[in-house]
This record gives sequence, C-alpha cells and structure tokens, in this order.
Amino acid sequence: MSAVRWGVLTTARIAQDRFLPAMQKARNATVAAISSPNGRAGEVAARFGIPAVYASHEDLLSDPAIEAVYLPFPNGLHAEWIIAAAEAGKDILCEKPLVCSLEDYARVVEACSHNEVNLMEAFMYRFHPQHQKVREFIDAGRIGDVVSMHARFHFVMNRAPGEVRLQAGLEGGAVNDVGCYAIDIMNMVMGRAPVSVYAKGTSPADPVETTVAAILDYDGVIGTLDCGFEGPRTNTFQVIGTKGQITLDQAFDPMPGDPARVTVSLRDGSSEVFDINEDQFKIEIERFSTWARSSGHEVIHRELTEQNLAVRLAIHESLAAGLPRNVEPVHAVEHHLLQEQ
Repeated sequence: MSAVRWGVLTTARIAQDRFLPAMQKARNATVAAISSPNGRAGEVAARFGIPAVYASHEDLLSDPAIEAVYLPFPNGLHAEWIIAAAEAGKDILCEKPLVCSLEDYARVVEACSHNEVNLMEAFMYRFHPQHQKVREFIDAGRIGDVVSMHARFHFVMNRAPGEVRLQAGLEGGAVNDVGCYAIDIMNMVMGRAPVSVYAKGTSPADPVETTVAAILDYDGVIGTLDCGFEGPRTNTFQVIGTKGQITLDQAFDPMPGDPARVTVSLRDGSSEVFDINEDQFKIEIERFSTWARSSGHEVIHRELTEQNLAVRLAIHESLAAGLPRNVEPVHAVEHHLLQEQ
C-alpha cells in the first residue's frame, strides 16, 4: 500500500521541530505539501524535502493529491481550519486542544461527519509505549487499587512579542496549553472524567492564566495537577496505589533521543525501572495514517476528547468563580446543540 500523502498547514515551531522530523521516519506516510502565507514555507520545504509549496492554506486544501492534513494552528483558529479541511475532504490531525468551546466542538463534529472524514486531537504522548506499561501494571494489580494521581507540566515561556499562548482571543493560557495533558492522562488512566474540579490560578501581568493548580475528584480517586509557563521544565506523572506507585519522569514530552523512565516502587521496598526510547510523534503519524486508509469517518479517541473538553471548561469556570465546579458531559450538550442547528 502506498504511503498516505500529507499536507502540513503552517510552518509552526512544533511542525519543524517534532512533526516533520518524525514524518521522515514514518513507514506509511509522507509529507507531500506545506503551506504558509508568511513566505517561509519554501525554506522549510527545502530542509525536509517537501515537493509542493503553497502560499495559502486554501491552495493546499484544494490539492486533490493530499489525503490527510496536520493543523498546528493557535488554539483559537482550530475550528475554522478543521471545518475548511473537512469540506475539502481531508482527514485531519489537529494539535491539542482540539477546540475550546461546546459550540466549536459541535461545529467540527458535524463538518467531519457530513464530509465523511476522520478527525483526531493530536495528543502525541498517548502513543508512547510507556503508557502501555502503566496500563499493564495497573490492570495486573501491581500497585493495588489506585487512590491518587499527580500530574505536572511546566516550562519557562519565551515571552516573544505576539506569543499566541498568552492571548485570550486565541484561547491561550496554561490550562489549554499544558494543563490539557495532565487532564488527559488522568482521564485515560481512570477511563472517565472526574465528577468535579477545584482550580486556582495566577496571571500576574497577562490576560490568561499562567500557572494553575487543580484538584480533580474521580469519586473515590483524587487527581491533582499543576501546570504553567513560569517554572523549570518538568512533565511528570505519578499513580499511587494501595500496594505501590508508578512514576513517569518524562510523561508527556520526552525529548528526541532521550528515554522515558517508568519506575514501579512497591510497598515492600522493591522497585523496577524501565527506560523506553521511542518517537511518539512517529507512532502517532503511523497510527493516524493507518486509520485514514482503513476506517470510515469518525472522531478518533472521541471519548477522551470530550472528557478533556468537559474538564477544561469546568476548570475555567472554577478559576473564574473561585469555587468547585461539576464536570458536565460534553456528548449530551453537543447532541443538543446539533439538534438546534
């Protein structure tokens, strides 16, 4: 079977630093085109051997040879470009978070369903084998019953002029940028969203929250997260059980070439360490390319996407009110919104 032909919209840093290098290693995918109105697409194309360059995203989407597209736009632009790509008949891998409102979620689901294309939120970390290890240990009862989870994701932001992650109008802020990973991993472990959240945040000189801490109540299991743009780089996750604990030292974004370490520490004092080296972007690309050729049309990992949106909405409500907030299921609201259209 021939490789899936991809188009990349924009020359965003994540595309250049992580997605395109991973694409060069993918076995069933190739980048056939890149687009950007800023004039840098030609330079990026030359560096990665991309044959077609477009000065507008619309021109790339109109290319009939392109089967799938990668969208690494600022958060607030995701919905409009997902819909445009769906209407062009392309399968869509869109950077996380997929969208930031119930209305936008309803719109993109309807567009992808109507045009019979696949859509997936690009949480690349899910595809790293370390998370399969965590699942295996929990399912095998190695750490007993899960009682709490603790996720952290911080980095020091380069506050360049126009930084999109600091713009409220583009759905910036720590929760949407890095907190979404912490939310997602806890939902993935539990297989469900929490029933309520309680969050506190700071934004000393910015219109968006730059540091956030939150408690997520999974009705018997407590999850905590802290995330932000102010502290040294850390992206860790810990699951604590009645018999032991699992610790990931690079839970979300191991740097290329660096192994992710999984440590299992048991109550009797014994421990095991596993170092796993894999390119999670490469696996993500290969899996989505397989889905693009083999599935009909769906929102891939739909439950996780809906759970993540529901929790982010509740956290933002809690930040605004200074009070705990219940987490409302997205699928019921989304169905209601579609019925009104």
